[in-house]
Amino acid sequence: MSKLEDEKNKEELQACFDKNWVLHLNQLEGINGFTCLICKQIANNPMEINCPQHMNINEILVVGKIEPHYDCLYSQSRLVKRLIEELDVICPRQSEQEKGQEEGEGGTSGVMTCDFKGKIKQANDHLENDCCLKLTKCWFDSFGCDHTCSKHMLQDHLVSKMQLHFDLVIKTFETLKQTIQQHQVLFFYFFLKDDEISLLKQDILQSESSQKKLKKKEKKLEQISQLLKQNNDNTEEQKENNNKDISSSIDSNKYSIFSFELMNSFKQLNRFNGHTNYVQGIDYSTFNDIQLLYSGSSDKTIRVWDINNNKQIQLFNGHSSYVFCMKFSSYHYHNYNQQVICSSSYDKTIRFWDIKANKKLHIFNKYAGVAGIEFSQFNNGRYLCSGSYDKTIHLWDVKTFKSLYTFNGHTNLVWCVAFSLLQSNINNDNNKSNNIGVIGGNGYTICSGSYDNTIRIWDIETTKQLSVFKGHENGIRSVKYGSNELVNAILSGSEDKSVRLWDIRSDQQIQEFKGHSNRVFAVEYLPFIVKDSNEVNSISNVICSGSFDNTIRFWDIRSNKKELYLINGDQKDGGIYSIKLLRLKKNNDNVLNLCYGSAKGPICIWG
Repeated sequence: MSKLEDEKNKEELQACFDKNWVLHLNQLEGINGFTCLICKQIANNPMEINCPQHMNINEILVVGKIEPHYDCLYSQSRLVKRLIEELDVICPRQSEQEKGQEEGEGGTSGVMTCDFKGKIKQANDHLENDCCLKLTKCWFDSFGCDHTCSKHMLQDHLVSKMQLHFDLVIKTFETLKQTIQQHQVLFFYFFLKDDEISLLKQDILQSESSQKKLKKKEKKLEQISQLLKQNNDNTEEQKENNNKDISSSIDSNKYSIFSFELMNSFKQLNRFNGHTNYVQGIDYSTFNDIQLLYSGSSDKTIRVWDINNNKQIQLFNGHSSYVFCMKFSSYHYHNYNQQVICSSSYDKTIRFWDIKANKKLHIFNKYAGVAGIEFSQFNNGRYLCSGSYDKTIHLWDVKTFKSLYTFNGHTNLVWCVAFSLLQSNINNDNNKSNNIGVIGGNGYTICSGSYDNTIRIWDIETTKQLSVFKGHENGIRSVKYGSNELVNAILSGSEDKSVRLWDIRSDQQIQEFKGHSNRVFAVEYLPFIVKDSNEVNSISNVICSGSFDNTIRFWDIRSNKKELYLINGDQKDGGIYSIKLLRLKKNNDNVLNLCYGSAKGPICIWG
């Protein structure tokens, strides 16, 4: 029944009662004393009349509605009201239906009937809650179906109009989709306008001094020349490395010597408090001699810290869910002299933040939560890869803000990703450009770690999967490509509490390091070699791993011995979630320090 019909029924019950309705179950002589003098129906809320003009009338005079009457007194007749309320009646809707059938002389076969019989005082509750003749709206009313029918007929309507309802739902979703797309276009348009204004400001500043502009161009050309030379050197070096086994000796003159005495003197130098939940991503940079630390946390915030002054200097809270990873953008630094950081979040976005302008610079939208991100080591960090909860790896062009490719193959969420430092010899052609474009990676690869317990290698140029490493018994939380003599190795840390080393060329596990008593969340290579006094000329590389067991452990890769050293985190921190090696300036010297983010929020620097 429509809202108007319901209101009409309520008004009718609040006014005098239809005599024909009451006569269904009552005799006329039994209700004559309840007849309203005004409308001749059965009085509702009866008022008894007592006035000089009616002194000679023996009957009880009642009205259901008071009207002005000279010298007439009215008083509520509670006795009459109770008697009327106790009259037996049938359903008011059933009465109306029978009346309509009589007037139209229609048949009654197949017509739904209501068998309610009760007191007048029960009629309102019946009409509201129990009457089978009450009309109801179609379930798809909000999508545009305006059909109404009794409850028992609703199922037939839903079945017979299934296609109509499906079309209405699709039409509604299409309308919503168009609305969302229009808002996205408007948002992107305004964002581009902001970028254009920023670029115009930069052009104006650069044009103020033609001499400075020329010097910048000369400096950039010199950088490009150095990069080209470095790429050529790397290619030659890699060819030599590919002919060596991963256990070949290292020229110890290239590296710092690992000293147990040095590690024994390690202590906590800085402690940054502010985050209130897991610190899952940390990075750092030196900008105009200012050393800054960046952190992202499950408390949905990104914070910037001044290392020298040991204080927080900026806070970004644009993410609506956990922040998983933080990276400094070398591309913006080299190309625009901007200090920009990048963050990934479970809110399905990757966001770029301008530190100096203290604002969001750009946003990449995904269809699922974004976990690990990494900038390319080549092309000044122009390319970004990301792993996400939809089991994919995305490759992005930071310059054009476009998605270049999506790699599919994992069967569970992809937590961590990494770019190769050097070009592989697979599909490598020295005559090709190093630009990715759409897509020409020229030998560079991407590594991904997933909660399907596998590590996979992807060729950027061909977009094909090259290798799958199986061995971990739980999700992979951290993967790192090796450097220099370990260029063909991958380091991994897992929730199965182990740290493992893999050979890319043979697709085999080389080493497994056990010692942690809880999940391993982060792994890093250290630029050290080890000289063991007990074994002459025995030299090796060092790795470290951070775990939820609240320890950072240092391991000797080559000798595969027990751990070299152990750092215990502060008991109040609750576990190690992320680690980062920092090259900090101290007395004009570069000093290697270790930074970790903890489960309860604090960030600590050791050195």
